Amino acid sequence: MIVMPAFMLLSVVEMVRRRRLREDYSLLWIATFSLLVILAIFRDILLDPLAQSMGIAYPPAALFVIGFGLLLILSLQFSTALTKLAVQNKQAAQHIALLTARVRELERHFDENNELLN
Repeated sequence: MIVMPAFMLLSVVEMVRRRRLREDYSLLWIATFSLLVILAIFRDILLDPLAQSMGIAYPPAALFVIGFGLLLILSLQFSTALTKLAVQNKQAAQHIALLTARVRELERHFDENNELLN
């Protein structure tokens, strides 16, 4: 219960250090894994009462329920970021298409003027 979240926490920190994961995305991962490590370390003080209040008889199962809930929150956050990027990508593609059409129009206009001058 302690080793895996601790390993994942260190992995996230290493990925940030190597610039494979942005800092702003890593914050939720670090918070998630830190919470799981804290709950696993302080099982008697934190996890057992929390499991009891959730109606879960076996406290380690509560750790999985909490972890799953946190992963759902992370999924929602990443879905929001992905949606925002998709909208920005579409807008950029439309802007590029308009600029390309404008450049072609200006090139055609320039070629027509050069033919008239010759």
